[in-house]
Amino acid sequence: MSEDEVVTRTALLDRGMSDSQIRRARECGELISVLPGLYVRADPDRSGDPVSRHRANLTMVIPYLAGEPVVSHVSAAIVHGLPFCHSEIPPLHLTRPDAVKSRRGATVQWHKAALRPGEVVEVGGLRVTTADRTVVDCALGMPFDQAVVIADAALRRGLVTRRSLRDQLAMLSRVPGVRRAATVLAFADPRSRGPGESLSRALLHRWGLPAPELAVPVFDASGQPLGRVAFAFPGGSLVGEFIEHPDAVADARREEDLADAGRRLVQWSWPDLRSPERWVERLRAALVESPDQGATVIRTVPAPTASVPDSQS
Repeated sequence: MSEDEVVTRTALLDRGMSDSQIRRARECGELISVLPGLYVRADPDRSGDPVSRHRANLTMVIPYLAGEPVVSHVSAAIVHGLPFCHSEIPPLHLTRPDAVKSRRGATVQWHKAALRPGEVVEVGGLRVTTADRTVVDCALGMPFDQAVVIADAALRRGLVTRRSLRDQLAMLSRVPGVRRAATVLAFADPRSRGPGESLSRALLHRWGLPAPELAVPVFDASGQPLGRVAFAFPGGSLVGEFIEHPDAVADARREEDLADAGRRLVQWSWPDLRSPERWVERLRAALVESPDQGATVIRTVPAPTASVPDSQS
């Protein structure tokens, strides 16, 4: 049996396995139950990123399912190429008009909805909710920060517009979570250049820090441009940047130029966002420092890298 093969209980029995052997294979993680009597062979070394594994599982499993299910929610976001910022592979999210609510922890998460023809497209051979419907579904049901990452990316890539999202949400006005979804869509901003910046904004909002301006041009004393900074905090002195890799070599010349221009630079990376308490403390302290204390570069201390999410952009 290949590592990624979908296999039924009947096929396993035909190959000589007993029910007790199938049960032990499930208990030790060699087989993953997708539906009763339907399994996927687990990848023993967890090779490949979670997004690729998720897409592969969708492609393998859907042909075995009845009722023409539509890929939806976070699964549809993954198929559309929108970022998923966690290392844990999510359940397969599928929508069908007659779907029965899935049990907690199920490998397939069913959603009951009658999708309009204009809310379904084909992507890579899969029937998937449109980008607008996908973003709104995620905003309705996902945590705020994860939904913002998806909405920012969809706006940035031009897959949706603010108006198309508002129109889509209006068609779902009776669905639970509409108020929360409206908050996500109002907060979403295409100026966030990637998942790290989007998650940073959401965490700043959650922790009650002042909302920064985004993608702000910076100039030196003579008016020459120094490029843009991702975040400029109220007061004009403190600026911030998300660094994709915490061990990246710093641009010393740029840091000097920002310092000469009176800017205090704070930099952070993925480990800081996964354990944000120290990062938030440093930002709070930097925000209350007097501007005449001089321009500095403040780097947060990375947390253990085990919690670093996949930075899909």
